[in-house]
Amino acid sequence: MNIMNYKLVELNDEEFNEYAIKHEHNNFFQSIYMKELLEKENKEVYLLGLKDDSDNIICATLITNSSSFMGYKTYEALKGFLIDYTNEELVKYFTLKIKEFIKNKKGYRLIIDPYIPYVERDIDGKEVENGIDNRYVDKYLKKMGYKSLKNNAQVKWTFVLDTNKSIDELLSDMKPNTRNCINKTLNKFKLIVEEIPYEKLDVFKKITQDTCDRRHFVDRSLSYYQNMYKIFGDKLKTLVCKLDLNLYIDELKSERKELERKIEELSDSNSNLKKKEQFKKDILNINDRISNAIELKDKHGDELILSGAMFVLYGSEIVYLFSGSYDEYMKFNGQYRLQYEMIKYASEHNYKRYNFYGIRDLYEKNYEKDYGVYEFKKGFNGYVEELIGAYEIKVNYIYTIHHILKKIFKK
Repeated sequence: MNIMNYKLVELNDEEFNEYAIKHEHNNFFQSIYMKELLEKENKEVYLLGLKDDSDNIICATLITNSSSFMGYKTYEALKGFLIDYTNEELVKYFTLKIKEFIKNKKGYRLIIDPYIPYVERDIDGKEVENGIDNRYVDKYLKKMGYKSLKNNAQVKWTFVLDTNKSIDELLSDMKPNTRNCINKTLNKFKLIVEEIPYEKLDVFKKITQDTCDRRHFVDRSLSYYQNMYKIFGDKLKTLVCKLDLNLYIDELKSERKELERKIEELSDSNSNLKKKEQFKKDILNINDRISNAIELKDKHGDELILSGAMFVLYGSEIVYLFSGSYDEYMKFNGQYRLQYEMIKYASEHNYKRYNFYGIRDLYEKNYEKDYGVYEFKKGFNGYVEELIGAYEIKVNYIYTIHHILKKIFKK
């Protein structure tokens, strides 16, 4: 069928959802859940699609207004379009029809940031030879009039783990330090992971606020997390990781008892003196940890909350979206346990990938200040995914005025 015969229509929630969830570029930004969340923030949201004569959806997107200038608006297709990017003519025609649509809504520019990789990269961020290469999409978008946006709120660099293996295989593939940290949470600290209900989201908010204050970030409001919880429903999990202090103290006492038994069994020969001294030092260390644990129990009660995280489960992936950890309790590795539990969940529930989400541009100057985030995620094994990035395109003459004024103010 001739592309020019396709008609742009507003889709209802049901037909958009049915199309979006099955699309190869599905993501939670392009979902009816995100539509409802944006509407809670008083944003305009439209579900648009091209249909053929038989009422089949050819492509679709969610667009929303994100900012205004002189009474005119920017419209944005978050991680959109849901389209076949190998079909240049289709992308061009869809762009044209959306521009016509938003022009009638006083739009002056359109922003897109397609959910496709720029080029395929490995765990170290190096380009994979003969891997996925979508540079041609970048070229034809620019030929259409799109311009690259260097500064955009949407994440471009992410870290991803394919989860089409058993959890034992995935754990085995992790870097030794990461695997050891996870094993400690399972066998030594015996940490507890719980999904918290809506009524306890303030506990999660307290963790994220503490982390944001420490790292000089701005946290989301409690109402935002509450809206996420209500809207995404079973597509969202909010977990906290806790240390049972009674169990921890009992475990330490068992370790101490075992060391005392070993000392008693050793003879007083010269060859055993060093072993005995080391065991005694280990016992002193355990005594210190027991004292510390008792102090924590007196202060916090039987359970100590270490960290928390919020995950979105949509389409073929789980996304690690928001999180936080109390700095003084990082030694218990709660953040490692949360990742392990959700990677395990992804593996057992047939999700294709676990998306650790944002890392900083590995080729950006002064990247070192956030290198620890990348190193933490890298320990779980996986690969860097550089998305193609954000683009803007002119809708009417206000765009030109905005562009000129930006240049003047920059100078």
